[in-house]
Amino acid sequence: MNKMRVLVTGGGGFIGSHLLSELSRRDIIVLGTAAAPSNKSGLVQAVLSDQNRLMQIIEDFKPDCIVHLAAIALVTHSDVQQIYGVNVLGTENLLQAIISATKTKIKRPPVLLASTAGVYGNQQEAFLSEDLPYNPFNHYSYSKMVMEMLARQYAGDLTIHIVRPFNVIGIGQSESFLIPKIVKHFADRAEVLKLGNIDSIRDYVEVRRCAWILAELLAKEHAAPFTVNICSGRGWSGHDVLNLLTEISGYRPRIEISGSFVRKNEVWRLVGNPKRLHALLETDPALPDLKEILRSMYLYIKTGS
Repeated sequence: MNKMRVLVTGGGGFIGSHLLSELSRRDIIVLGTAAAPSNKSGLVQAVLSDQNRLMQIIEDFKPDCIVHLAAIALVTHSDVQQIYGVNVLGTENLLQAIISATKTKIKRPPVLLASTAGVYGNQQEAFLSEDLPYNPFNHYSYSKMVMEMLARQYAGDLTIHIVRPFNVIGIGQSESFLIPKIVKHFADRAEVLKLGNIDSIRDYVEVRRCAWILAELLAKEHAAPFTVNICSGRGWSGHDVLNLLTEISGYRPRIEISGSFVRKNEVWRLVGNPKRLHALLETDPALPDLKEILRSMYLYIKTGS
């Protein structure tokens, strides 16, 4: 029996690097793309704007499945044109490249597109299900909404699954993101920590378990296209994060609320309903509690392990 072959765009990124490791542990042949040159094994350089390069990689590697993670994922990214250029037009290039690189519909690999829970925005429901209407509040979430709608145009040519991760955090995440920034301030025993709104509530998913979930969804080989949340169904405020890190570290910096970090359009509660996820996985993924995730991030900064 031939080994499964999986192509992961954004394989050098935060989630992508963990997914490559998870798939390799399962004895799956993996190849990741990265926008910048890399000496890491299993990574090749490719940008989403280069459709010919993407087509060549697909023709040469012949993947059984493609996971599309490459994106501008920072909500506060200042270059709006780049957000839409990568997240929307880049995705279109990839889908076109898949069709161009494969001669028949039968041989075309299914595609797993990574969207975001941000497409929900503020809703009346406490736990967000996949059938709720779009209500994005920022350019990143708008771009992912458009990406999802764009994917519908390819329904006759490709099997496209959509995953909507909630807040994925963990070891190795850039300090450009909120939680790693907070953890670093606690680990460094910084005197002052400047933050924006800390009343909003989020659903946190540990990155290694997110990679496990993605790998499990691939292993199930679902024939019918699906859209599914990657979430825990538990909500935590910024106050909770600060209190947990105080317990973990035995320290608390002085918290200052800075207007420069307050978003104009705040999503006040973003907590997912995991019912469909559990059904697709045929199990409860037993996602780690937030305190466990924060402790691992804190200890990694303090000890490197």
